[in-house]
Amino acid sequence: MKPVAAAPAAAPHAGAVLSGTPRVRPGPVVAAVSALLAVAAAARGATYYVSSASGNDADDGLSPATAFATVARVNALPLQPGDVVRFFCGETWRVDPLVVTRSGTAGTPAIQIYYSSHPAGCTDKPLLSGARPIRSWVAHAANVWRADLGAGANQGLFPQGVNQLFRGATRLPYGRWPNREGHPDGGWESIDAQPAGDRITDAALPDRDWTGAGIHVKGIRWYVMNRNVTADSADTLTVNDPLSCWGGCTGWGYYLDRHVATLDREGEWTWEASTNRVYLYSTQGAPADAEIEGSVIFSGDGSYLGAVTLGRHLQEEVSWVVIENLRLERWFDNGVTTPVNLEADENSWVTLQDLVIRDVDDAGIRLTTWVWDAAAHGNGPNGWRGGNHMVVRRNLIERANSFGIDSFARLSTFEDNVIRDVARIEYLGREGMGCGFTGTNCTEHGAGVRLNRGGESPNHSGYGNTLRHNRLERIGMNGVDIFGRQNLLEENVIVNACRTKGDCGGVRTFGNDSLAASWVSDVVLRRNVITDTYGNTDGCRNDFDTLFGFGIYVDNYSRNVTVEQNTVARSTIVGILFQNSTGSATDNVVYDNAEPASWGTNLNLVGGPTDVALDGNVLFSLAPQQRTLAVENAGQLAGSDFNVFFSPHQAASIAHGGTARTLASWQAATGLDGSSTSQWYMDPFPSLPRSQLFVNATGTQVSIPLTGSIRTLTNQPFTGPLVLAPYTSRVLIRDRVFADGFDTGDTGRWSSASP
Repeated sequence: MKPVAAAPAAAPHAGAVLSGTPRVRPGPVVAAVSALLAVAAAARGATYYVSSASGNDADDGLSPATAFATVARVNALPLQPGDVVRFFCGETWRVDPLVVTRSGTAGTPAIQIYYSSHPAGCTDKPLLSGARPIRSWVAHAANVWRADLGAGANQGLFPQGVNQLFRGATRLPYGRWPNREGHPDGGWESIDAQPAGDRITDAALPDRDWTGAGIHVKGIRWYVMNRNVTADSADTLTVNDPLSCWGGCTGWGYYLDRHVATLDREGEWTWEASTNRVYLYSTQGAPADAEIEGSVIFSGDGSYLGAVTLGRHLQEEVSWVVIENLRLERWFDNGVTTPVNLEADENSWVTLQDLVIRDVDDAGIRLTTWVWDAAAHGNGPNGWRGGNHMVVRRNLIERANSFGIDSFARLSTFEDNVIRDVARIEYLGREGMGCGFTGTNCTEHGAGVRLNRGGESPNHSGYGNTLRHNRLERIGMNGVDIFGRQNLLEENVIVNACRTKGDCGGVRTFGNDSLAASWVSDVVLRRNVITDTYGNTDGCRNDFDTLFGFGIYVDNYSRNVTVEQNTVARSTIVGILFQNSTGSATDNVVYDNAEPASWGTNLNLVGGPTDVALDGNVLFSLAPQQRTLAVENAGQLAGSDFNVFFSPHQAASIAHGGTARTLASWQAATGLDGSSTSQWYMDPFPSLPRSQLFVNATGTQVSIPLTGSIRTLTNQPFTGPLVLAPYTSRVLIRDRVFADGFDTGDTGRWSSASP
């Protein structure tokens, strides 16, 4: 087993010595300095340069003038601790993945192996691209052009086809029927009937032979099944594996792709596996050579599937490695990945920083591997691992189709990353969100970050991680999905999660079996800003059509979850939910959660044995149907006080079993919330809100100037400016609101007076 040293606070961009406090024997200053220089000299290894434009693999690579040309040449180097590999900035390597198989060494200081840019820290980062230009387009049908990937100028370059297509900087949409644009259900057609498990009927199905097409079926709010169409008879499609929908598939939605008949919009395309041909709909004439690029599906041993792979499949792990300041774009699967299997142990002390990862058809960063033969080497049980003491920071991940980050890591740090547009329906291709074509194995796909744990090795996966200062935007499923223990989520910003699926959250924890046996425990969610969790239900049966997004979703026997000082606003069904779970909710601001036309709640306790303590929360509703608090029975609360239940459109805003209660009646019925307060004014609904939520979603203090007459939630005058600490918020009330939305205006347009 490798020795373990302290985690680095930051990795240098130049050199390969990790700064730290060396162990120097007492003695003269000169001797100490000499010792330091000796350590540094021993740690500095060779620096290799790589240039796709001017390099030559026959050179030694030891200077910019004698640089290597290919990444494959780098993979063959017998790198030693302290060595550095530098890729020339502004240059591109195509379908030439980096496979990291050499490790640095632990110590004080640790001696790492670096893969970086030349010069260090450049803005035009070196690009490892998974795409190649497609040439020799010919006419196929009206406005449809075809390229044979196995012949002519394309021969040998696309051995197993493509799964993403680009025109310039634009990622082109995969062809589908029906189209998303203008469709009343977001591009999902309804199934009329399911005469057998592997058959569906739909009278609206266009008169084509859809045999060989792909079909994607929404089976419940939170999963989408992929299938192949094996037969078409009139309005009935037969698929390769039975479909399992909630209550049967009648009324649920589906769409078709992977068929030339789906191409009818500018830029739509499809790939035909049987002929290795790609088809493109374009009214601009035949594409010029190299105008269109495709992400190359390449063969291998089933493990080196991505721009960067950490470790050697079925063999050794890596440690004390830094990969930084590269662009990884247009790969047919992952940006950074681990092999399917590692022998004896997992990766450790690997830093991934300042990377740009865009347009990958699987995960931006996948830290998941099955470690085999671990027990024989004293490394715990065999099972799923993700590495320990991994550092993932300051990376940008955009348009990954399966996960932003998917990890079984433990004792690792994920900080200052930006993750956007994960599993967006408009980017999905044949594989959907990376799911298979049998079963219903797509529940969790689409998360921005999944912190998973292996059931075989819960003490070696999914625990002790820190997620801090990350920003997630427009995520298909849960923003952050947590399946392990002792994880800390602190000062993250999550905006518009659940864009593709429903019944999910900005943050979700999901335990197992029972509170006593749950692997999810002692999770802390602190000072996160979570807004506009959507909960998409396109393709759902009519009785599941209500938008269903949760801000914080503590679910399925999650034990002792601390939810404190978070801001949760504008979720479509519930702000904070504890379901069959325990913990506390303290000093959170929970504002305007649930759609105005829906029955929803800012804070909801459901099931048993839910046991939650509430203290100091602001629960603010902006519609009569929005409850400030909902509990099935007061016994679900371990205690509750000093909360604000503010509902200017519904005085009885607390749902207690089947009874709607005012704060006074709640206090009388339960003996709880003796020091809590409620609204001090009432307004008709709908009317312009007099409240305003001010949020600081940055890491620095902000000062917000305020004008007009402002009051606090306790009806005290407030004089600006409003100073907000990082990742905090406050709700304030304006004395007057006019129809024009300002504190002064045309008096004929006033909508209300002072209370």
